[in-house]
Amino acid sequence: MPSESVLEIAARADVLVHEATFCEDERERAHETWHSTAADAARVALAADVSMLALTHLSGRYSGGDVRREAAEIFPTTIVPRDFDVIEVPYPERGEPQLVKAGALPVREAEPLSSPR
Repeated sequence: MPSESVLEIAARADVLVHEATFCEDERERAHETWHSTAADAARVALAADVSMLALTHLSGRYSGGDVRREAAEIFPTTIVPRDFDVIEVPYPERGEPQLVKAGALPVREAEPLSSPR
């Protein structure tokens, strides 16, 4: 769950990877179990002045879109990466961090539709 030490460590980071097990509808449960809501994570990202927030450790009761939407109301540059996604973090003068969907998967060459005989 959010803490002062997380805020200090995250200060001005390019990317903050933060768990968001719950949404605000389960705020009490989140805090009982020492987890965060998507809004909690977004408030940390905003206060820490990070460039991008990547939410992880989502409960199966939510879709990634639901969690992202809740956080993005507070911190617009929020993503919910999936397996094999990559976050590219360029040097500051070359732009902002970017999510590359399935960027860790090998590039496959197109296979012919039929084999030559």
